[in-house]
Amino acid sequence: MDSKGGAQVQIRLLAKQQKYAVPNTPIVVPQQLQRYGLSEIVNHLLGNEKPVPFDFLADGQFLRTTIAEHLKENSQSAENILTLEYVESMLPPTEIASYSHDDWISSVAAASTNAFVVGSYDGVVRLWNAQSECVAELQGHDLAVKCVAAVPAQSKSKAEFVSGSQDCTAVAWGTKRGQQRALYAARGHTDSIEAVAINPSSTHFVTASADSTIRFWSLAPPKQSEDEMLDGAVAGPSSKKRKGTNAQIMTKAAVGTLTGHVGAVTSVVFNKDQESQVFSGGWDHSVRTWDVAAGVNLSTHLCDKVVLDIDYSSHSRLIATGHADRSVRLWDPRAEDSAVVKLRLTSHRGFVSSVAWAPDSAYMLASASHDGTIKVWDIRSRPPLYTVYPSDAKDKGKKLLALDWH
Repeated sequence: MDSKGGAQVQIRLLAKQQKYAVPNTPIVVPQQLQRYGLSEIVNHLLGNEKPVPFDFLADGQFLRTTIAEHLKENSQSAENILTLEYVESMLPPTEIASYSHDDWISSVAAASTNAFVVGSYDGVVRLWNAQSECVAELQGHDLAVKCVAAVPAQSKSKAEFVSGSQDCTAVAWGTKRGQQRALYAARGHTDSIEAVAINPSSTHFVTASADSTIRFWSLAPPKQSEDEMLDGAVAGPSSKKRKGTNAQIMTKAAVGTLTGHVGAVTSVVFNKDQESQVFSGGWDHSVRTWDVAAGVNLSTHLCDKVVLDIDYSSHSRLIATGHADRSVRLWDPRAEDSAVVKLRLTSHRGFVSSVAWAPDSAYMLASASHDGTIKVWDIRSRPPLYTVYPSDAKDKGKKLLALDWH
């Protein structure tokens, strides 16, 4: 244990996982104990031959100091019983495989437990399996691919994933005659598409663009090309004047357009609890909530820096955003005060380019940065749980632009 003797305090140990529960009778321990010493006590009470590492929460925050320091920092008396909740520690992430590309990787999305989609600056969308095999190289864009989103594997949608590009189009991909092919190109944006998101029901998707707009699309392939709906509505080349690979793909027109951002819209995500809502972030330092059906900006939250990425957790009901000031910010979209940040997480040394909530946790999220690292956070602890560095020395310091949970 960390200490013997000295000042003491009564603690009550609490576990929500029944297999790790111990009697809740208060016990007396040295105030100089930290998480490792407390973990020894729990393992002793459980009679574990092989110790299980635990983390401890005091007042909803991970204990990263001695008990004495926690009491002092929170102006608590050692005369009172301190309740400590404990959970099994998360193991550090380990590298399983490496996938080589010829150009920068802009985006990645898990398509299933055995496959994921990657977008690259070489304009190619690639589908990889868990065995490090590239099973498809899809060429349907004329410029760099900036974003990808995967349709859930259990969906009945003909489209399996969507990619957005600097060529101002979003291409939906599906299987035709046993091969991955472009189903249609969603046209209407007048500048690079920076982000794409698919709704939980896999019926619609949204795109965020450097043209300051967000567009709302049906995911279903059109029965015929919708050029006549497009050419009269927006500026740009007509179907007859288009050139390049993308020009040969059938056109899809947007269902609606959301306007309100000033400058590029960098990120967008659906509210998984209410599919008619999306959240977006952009260069105008704002995080916005939209009703896509009504085309209305419901609320706007403001911060000091450019928003580079956004994600929403249906478990915590919080928005996470990555920023140019090297921070991750957490927002409660239900809060009425537009300038209140619920929590600001700082540890990165470069722009935070990507954020992603863990799919099954209300507390866990990950962030990727231009500093070349991925950080895994538990929002009950200010410092990150883990920092993941490239395993190959030649990759250290290279910018990371995207991440996803697989």
